[in-house]
Order: sequence, then C-alpha cells, then structure tokens
Amino acid sequence: MLIDLIYFFVTFFITFLLYPFWINFVYRFQMGEEVRTDGPETHFKKTGTPTMGGLVFLISVALVTFIFNRSRTQTLFPLFVSALAGLFGILEDLSKVYRKSGLPNLLAVYTGKLSRTLIVILKFANLKIWSPLIKSMDLVGSKYESGLKTHQKFIIQGSIAGFVALWAYIKLGWDYIWFPLVGDIHIGILYPVVIFFVFMAMLNFVAFTDGLDGLAGGLAFIAICAYWVIAVFLNYNSLATFSATLLGALLPFLYFNVFPARIFMGNVGSHVLGAVLVVLSIVMHREIAMFIICGVFLIDGLSSPLQQFSVKLTKKRLFLMAPFHHHFELLGWPETKVTMRFWLAGIFFAFLGVFVALL
Repeated sequence: MLIDLIYFFVTFFITFLLYPFWINFVYRFQMGEEVRTDGPETHFKKTGTPTMGGLVFLISVALVTFIFNRSRTQTLFPLFVSALAGLFGILEDLSKVYRKSGLPNLLAVYTGKLSRTLIVILKFANLKIWSPLIKSMDLVGSKYESGLKTHQKFIIQGSIAGFVALWAYIKLGWDYIWFPLVGDIHIGILYPVVIFFVFMAMLNFVAFTDGLDGLAGGLAFIAICAYWVIAVFLNYNSLATFSATLLGALLPFLYFNVFPARIFMGNVGSHVLGAVLVVLSIVMHREIAMFIICGVFLIDGLSSPLQQFSVKLTKKRLFLMAPFHHHFELLGWPETKVTMRFWLAGIFFAFLGVFVALL
C-alpha cells in the first residue's frame, strides 16, 4: 500500500504540472468541444471549451507504468489496451476538432475504404445484412454526429474489443467467469463473446456519461478506487499500483474538469477509462463485480439506446432527454446537483461491488 501511495503522489504532481500547459495549448489552437444543439440550453455556453484532456492522464500513467511498473501478467495488458482505446479516441476527437482542416475527410476516406471492403466481402458471401447492420448501429448510437459515423466507430471499437476477447481466450487461456459464492464457472467459447460485447458496451457507456462537468471523471475515480481495494485484497500487487497511478493522474484532471470545466476529457479520456474498467475486471476475474461497480455508467449509458429504440418503435420517449443525466437537468436540477448525486450513487455501487468481489 505504501508503494501504491508513492505512485499516486508521483503521477498526481506530474499530471498537475502538465495540465496548465495542455489547456493553454488547446486554447491557442482552438481545439474546442462542440456542444450538441439538441441538448439543454444551459450547455450552449460550454461551446469551445478545450477538449482531449484525457490525453494528459493517459500519457502520465503510460510513462510511469511502463518505466516503473511493467508486469507481463498484470499491467502490460491493460496498459496496451487502454493505449489502443486512447488512440481511437484521439482520432475521433481530431475528426471533430479539425473538421474544417481536411483531417475528417482523410479519416472518412480510410474508414470508408474499410466499410466498402466489408461490403464486398459480405456480397461475395451472399450475406445481404450490411445495410440493416449500419441502420441498427446508427440506432444504438447517438443522433448527434460529428466526425466519424456511428458504424465507422463501431468497426474500430469492434476491432479493439475483438483483440481483447481473443487475447484473453487464446493467449491467456481464460474461458471462465467468477461468480460470488460459487467460484469459477467455465463457459468455453462463450467467454470471448461475452467479453467482446461487455467491452463494446463500456467503451460507449462511459462516453455517453461524459456529458456533465466532472461526471464521468468522478465516477471513474470512484470505480477505480474500488478496483484498487479489490486488487490489494486479492494480492494483484502490480494492478493495485497501476490503479493508484491512474487515480493520481485523474485527480488533477478533476480539478480542472469540475463545474465550470476548464477542459473536457474528450473521447480519448472516456475510451481509456472505459477500457481500463473492463480490462482490470478481466485480469482479476471479477467481471460480475464490474457490473455493480460501474452501475451508474451502465444505467446512464443504456438510457441513450433505450430512448432511441422507444422513439423508433413507439414514437414515445422514456425520458425527457437521454442520456439519463440530462433527464434530471430538464426536471430543473442544477448540473452540479446531478453530478454530486450521481457520484453518491457511484460510491454506493463501489462499496457494494467491493463487497461482492470479496465474497
């Protein structure tokens, strides 16, 4: 635990020193966030707020972990996967920020080529499912599109999720899920299928939740605290240190991200956090506990596709606005009140998740 705290303080000071430079950089080059036009009117003033703040805590954690806390069995896998997710997030953020510079067109060309290649393969195989597949992906995704299209994002996300699932199943030889009071239950080939969809879901749900100042960052901080406790009790010492390192990098981000935010984490941040939350649970074989620890992310994230399915199928809304946190804003709750109460719910789920994980 003492070594964990040392890593926490080291990354805290490194990240805290880096953020002012990064904020000034993104201000200078006008790398500001767009705000959805159909969102709450109180959010319009956030247009132009610097984004991609997640890049700073990703770099800090990656450097400290790779230099001082390399473990082939524990930390290298989550570090590599989070870096892949972060790289995808950077491309997605840049496709929005530099939409007038030609970069989005370049990204669209390459992802468009990939899409066309898949179309040719499907036609060759006599599988006429590509068009409905795209429509279903667009239905699940957000209506607010800027940069990459929903189906293009899913192609990249699916590639990363597929790598994670196959690596755990083939390379690591894992085909079981731990259940509280029961132990390991072998599910065979279903294991990579489950991991694939869980990874895809969490990557998007964290991004959906990142809609209020401090909301996603605070919930992730709380969840990773729970993972830190679990890692210590289960003697995953390198993962415990990794968790403390990430917490040390997240705290300065929250300082600049709480209301009124001076910087947003962007997709680079949300994808990194989503990937870490899943991979930590995989390495420690506490996938079931993850569903509890990340309960607020799951509830808030599911509200968006559920809303769209309801509107498409019944022409009725389930919520005043999705994701769920906007529903409370339209009920009249101040943004800070929504964030704080979601944090409180996150703390409850974190304690409950730790309890379940240690059964």
